[in-house]
Amino acid sequence: MKKQLFIGVLLFLGITTGFCQAISNTRQLPIDGFYTNPVVSPDGNFVLLTSEHYHGVFLLNNKTYELTEISHAEGSGYGHSWDKNSSIFYFKQKAEGDYNNNAKVFSYDIASRKIGELENTRNTYLPSFSGYDKKAKTNVIVYTNLITLKIEAIDLVTSEKWIVTKEEGQFYNAILSNDGKKVAVHNGADIYIYDLKGDGTGKKIGTGLVTSWSPDDRYLIGFLDESKDGHSVSNSDLYLFDALNAKQIKITTTENVFEMFPYFDGSDKIIYADDRSGHLFISNIKL
Repeated sequence: MKKQLFIGVLLFLGITTGFCQAISNTRQLPIDGFYTNPVVSPDGNFVLLTSEHYHGVFLLNNKTYELTEISHAEGSGYGHSWDKNSSIFYFKQKAEGDYNNNAKVFSYDIASRKIGELENTRNTYLPSFSGYDKKAKTNVIVYTNLITLKIEAIDLVTSEKWIVTKEEGQFYNAILSNDGKKVAVHNGADIYIYDLKGDGTGKKIGTGLVTSWSPDDRYLIGFLDESKDGHSVSNSDLYLFDALNAKQIKITTTENVFEMFPYFDGSDKIIYADDRSGHLFISNIKL
């Protein structure tokens, strides 16, 4: 029995070490302050950030590293999304003293530097919302129904609506794939992949929190944190999730860096935050 356990441990360490080599050439982004939750634009030229406690919205030029504050409102630093042409992004913002559920959706035009409120747009539509395309024949977004805690989808062109997660559970943080055919969802600490049309049951691919699909939709990237007291984070590492083969692959093994919120920057790089220092890092990744 001991021999079998020892062999199992060796195999586990071998797999973990092998996949830790999936990231390389890690370097810290040259910006001062505490920032987290990066969301890279489709063209890779910009990154949306928030500061500590999800306070504010910041636009980072991914080439010059110039940083611009867009909003300083509390609770506005989550649920960001980009327009497909990378020239506009969307964020939510609530009035001081108001509830997060009452937050309104705003757009920011990078060229004109103008902020505009999007009327008749629910804040739950973020982050899958990518704008209104009047010429499109279909424009599907996914979101959590805050009453049923199911993941629902709606076509903003046809107004067709359906339930994606028909199974029992409390679902949240739905992430639509780039091709618009699959949805990654969370049910408790577990991660599932569902067909967008809600056909069939979900496929469990691992445990943690995923934050970004790879450009080819083969992988998801995310993190799994740890806590010794149930309140403060004691460690966090990045994981790659193979959506096809339902495999969870640990790609960082650090003690002093709490890696969180990774996001693909093209097919060969990821940007992520250190929740301990507030620094941002970029690494090459080999899929």
